[in-house]
Amino acid sequence: MRLKPLPCLVVLLLTAACAVPDATKQEGAAVAPHEVLEVLPESYREGGANFTGVIVYGDKGYTGLVGDIHYPSVKVDGNPVGKCQKRKAMVIPLTPGSHVVSAHSENKVEHGVTLPEGGIAYFRCSFLRIGGIIYPPAVLAPADAATAYAVVNAR
Repeated sequence: MRLKPLPCLVVLLLTAACAVPDATKQEGAAVAPHEVLEVLPESYREGGANFTGVIVYGDKGYTGLVGDIHYPSVKVDGNPVGKCQKRKAMVIPLTPGSHVVSAHSENKVEHGVTLPEGGIAYFRCSFLRIGGIIYPPAVLAPADAATAYAVVNAR
């Protein structure tokens, strides 16, 4: 069976148009300091890294035509951090105290977190495969260190 070029092109363009925009790309965006890691160091798990902050990781992801283009953008305290990526972690240093972590797609999911000195909060970032009108709905859920390390460090 031979695919016709025009319908294939239309499908590809529509798929690309549905990609969730990255808030860090907006002109004038103040981007929160962070690192994107492909492997989480053990020192964060043990709490001995003299680090206080939030770790947001992209889950295992999905395969298929659209891949992982629908991962939502993340903000901390209203400042863009970046777009979640499959099996990668955004490590965001914060001061002790109360903070708001949010994921943005067609919807907005927020979680408040209070961090003590040396405290680390983990969040799983993903998207729902069904639902939404233009973009798949964002998912941002509290997670534990063991799950974050299993997902991010699995190679």
